[in-house]
Amino acid sequence: MAADFPTRLIRKSRDRKGLQTQDASTMQRRGNFKKVNLEMADRFGRWLLAQKYSSSTHDRYCRIARKLCRHIGKKALSSVTPMDIGDYLTRTLPDRWGDNYIADQLPALRCFFDFLYLGGVVDSVAPRFVKARARIKALPRTLTRAQINKLIRTAQHPRDRALVELLYSTGCRIGEVRTLRVEAIDFKGRKFKVGSKRRDRIVYFGAHAAKAIRLYLNGRRTGYLFEDKIDPQQGYITYGRTTWIGSWKDYRPGQKRGTKHTKSLGNRSEVPYATAQRRFRKFLMDIDLVRYKRDRPMHRSSLSTIVRELGRRSGIGTISPHVIRHSFATHLLERGADIRAIQELLGHAYLTSTQVYTRISNTAVRSAFRRFHPRS
Repeated sequence: MAADFPTRLIRKSRDRKGLQTQDASTMQRRGNFKKVNLEMADRFGRWLLAQKYSSSTHDRYCRIARKLCRHIGKKALSSVTPMDIGDYLTRTLPDRWGDNYIADQLPALRCFFDFLYLGGVVDSVAPRFVKARARIKALPRTLTRAQINKLIRTAQHPRDRALVELLYSTGCRIGEVRTLRVEAIDFKGRKFKVGSKRRDRIVYFGAHAAKAIRLYLNGRRTGYLFEDKIDPQQGYITYGRTTWIGSWKDYRPGQKRGTKHTKSLGNRSEVPYATAQRRFRKFLMDIDLVRYKRDRPMHRSSLSTIVRELGRRSGIGTISPHVIRHSFATHLLERGADIRAIQELLGHAYLTSTQVYTRISNTAVRSAFRRFHPRS
């Protein structure tokens, strides 16, 4: 690790005269550590990838590290104090915030400074001297089995039905479902492997989910399960000083943004717009307008929007994919599943993370009260 931090960091900066070399010692004499700090933030991101942090955690931690580097400006990371960390937290508070904001920022800052400490850049981990107030852990929201059935009935589109059935049948996180490929699904054993945060695990799905997925795939055997949708190209008409101009792009394989083409459709003073439209449509009949699909999954925000919209249309209210995950675990526990089996299905590293569902599932407690209390 220490070898990744040479004592003389060589950085190249561009000026009007060309490229010039500027090392860390020169920056130190000038008191400008801004570029060195941002370089450390970039190396921190590569280190997180090597440590196999999840993509969402990687992006969030890198964003916070760069935000801190921009906040301290030309000051060296080695001279950052706990007071500087506190000042950063207070100055970056959003308009609406709670204790959870501080509790979410500190782990990222501590991880960043742990990385710097391992490399010998700092002598102490300043964020570890800053303590947030205890986080109020509210019980996660869950849906009843009747609400889950109502949510599934509302999902009329094959893609939406497959998404809800899969989330409830497996308890997967939205990021895990997003990156699932069709080739990885074992329909015979009704299972697939999930790349969890720190380790892989096997999850299982039921017959209803298998039916919904097959209906949505409609014979497709490759690619991401939930592929990103690319709208078809239509072309458009614009005009120059005197001429109607038809424009379109050629999206051949290997061309990401396409090559723009134009065609003259006649003089504006002689040809009306409707005639130019007919000419353009007739011309495009012999043109390849296909926007070739790139092999990429739907964005997690798009998948979350689908679930939220289904919750609104079904009358359940605002829900998220994680609410379905909580419901999955709670319903298993209520039906007598072993908590360690639930831990394995959810991919929790620690049993304490799974034990929160014992506080939600009070079926046994309610049954005991009604059965044994004299005035129940």
